[in-house]
Amino acid sequence: MRNTFKIFTLSVFLFTLMSVFWVSDRADADEQDYYLQLKKSWLYMQRVYENLHQHYVEEIEPYPLIKAGIDGMLEKLDPYTVFIDDDGERRLQMITTGRYGGLGMEIGLSNKKITVISPIENSPAKRMGILAGDIIEKIDGQDISNWSVDKVSAALRGKIGTDVTLLIRRPGQEKPYEITLTRAEIVIEDIGYAGFIEPGIAYVSLTGFTEKASTELKTVISRLQSQGEIRGFILDLRSNPGGLLEAAIEVVNVFVDRNELVVFTSGFREEESKFYTRNKAVMPDVPLVVLVNQGSASASEIVAGALQDLDRAVIVGEATFGKGLVQKVYPIDKNEDVKLKITTAKYYIPSGRCIQKRDYGKENGVVHRDSLSRNDSNPQVYFTKNKRKVYDKGGIYPDLEVASDSLSYVVLELIRKSLIFDFAVQFYSQNPLVDVQTYPADSLMNQFRRFVQGHNFIYEIEGSRELNSIEKIARDKNYSPEIKALIGQLKSKLENGKQLDFENNQAKILELLYLELTEKYSGSKEKRRLALKGDKQISEALQVLKNSSNYQKILAIN
Repeated sequence: MRNTFKIFTLSVFLFTLMSVFWVSDRADADEQDYYLQLKKSWLYMQRVYENLHQHYVEEIEPYPLIKAGIDGMLEKLDPYTVFIDDDGERRLQMITTGRYGGLGMEIGLSNKKITVISPIENSPAKRMGILAGDIIEKIDGQDISNWSVDKVSAALRGKIGTDVTLLIRRPGQEKPYEITLTRAEIVIEDIGYAGFIEPGIAYVSLTGFTEKASTELKTVISRLQSQGEIRGFILDLRSNPGGLLEAAIEVVNVFVDRNELVVFTSGFREEESKFYTRNKAVMPDVPLVVLVNQGSASASEIVAGALQDLDRAVIVGEATFGKGLVQKVYPIDKNEDVKLKITTAKYYIPSGRCIQKRDYGKENGVVHRDSLSRNDSNPQVYFTKNKRKVYDKGGIYPDLEVASDSLSYVVLELIRKSLIFDFAVQFYSQNPLVDVQTYPADSLMNQFRRFVQGHNFIYEIEGSRELNSIEKIARDKNYSPEIKALIGQLKSKLENGKQLDFENNQAKILELLYLELTEKYSGSKEKRRLALKGDKQISEALQVLKNSSNYQKILAIN
């Protein structure tokens, strides 16, 4: 313990000494004050730890305490500047390469139990018969009932070729069973679904930006071209959280020829760096629509923003997330593989707009206000290649704004309480050979209604909570019997409305049931294909591509 403390004290001293060299970077008049603040801060930190070590009622483990201090310091900055230890390194590798050692199954929390959402095709989980809805109770003999999803995921991942034993409880079976699986290399595909959604109009859903994203995209384009002529193309980046900068540039390069500026970066301590397309485009002229929403972030925004600024695509959907910060990874301890991921710059697309939307460090006095300069209420005007006006509001704003479908309260509650998922699991286990696409809708709905009733589905209809509060006030304040009766009538009408609410949303409930069942019978890609039907944003994209003159008008093409 004493040796650990000496090492910590030495590291603080060295860190303080190094800070002398950091201040040489600053040309401000308050350089001396900056150095004094830094010296005082590290002195306080050292003495706080010293006093804790000497006087605290229990023995202290140094690493968790210091790590908490590091994490607390980084929380004052942006959400993407983070300390990376072993688990973080594995996650970083997975994001970069799209590969990891594991079993190949998506898991989540359903009814407070770790549940398999979907096994990945050609994975150990799929080959060994793991099904959606299976509940994991133990991993290598350890009860995981109180584990988080992240902790379970970390336990399932590991070195390729190693074994892991699971205790699985399958709905419909009386007893759990034990199964041993061997970890293999799991490859996460960047392409969610690709196909023709109408004759001549190709659709590709890009779900990530690993180092193989553009290769996968080119491969599916080649496959689609072998099936027929592509006269219009929809690139779906909705809910794509991003990934590698280089991957984003290469995806833009699929649609834009060489030597076009895609993005540039600039930061307080970093010089401007520009990134251009380098190769001949695969599809330089095919009319293109890009779909985005609030879940499109980072690399997705670079692609959508660059294609918008270059007037190469019509952007359809909703405003994107606004994550335009550049991170670099710096080693802290090479022996322990510990790193620090630091935001060093911001992304700017060809027009000069900055992608970053969210303020960070603004209220805590850590980040200088002049480095947060943007007036979102009066955004600066920029211009695309064809001189269209675009605005620096952070994020990418679509050329055609189309809101995504909103779900009613009852449908959201059915999803939140896993009743649609659980019903699909039970239905599949009882009817493994059914052709679900031809299964009668009335019969399916009746079975689901009984299932819901059997699970005592209770939810608060909108307004009921407020009405309960009014009823309590009326009771406490001894309101007149007439007012209390009126409140009671309103409550009764709301309760009756619950049944109507369920019936009025039958079409949407049936749609979600068929989609969930399709995944159980035919896999996630077939589910994605069916989900495109009735999608308002897809419909708008199709209309844009079918009307050549309107497409050219939106992009100001002469």
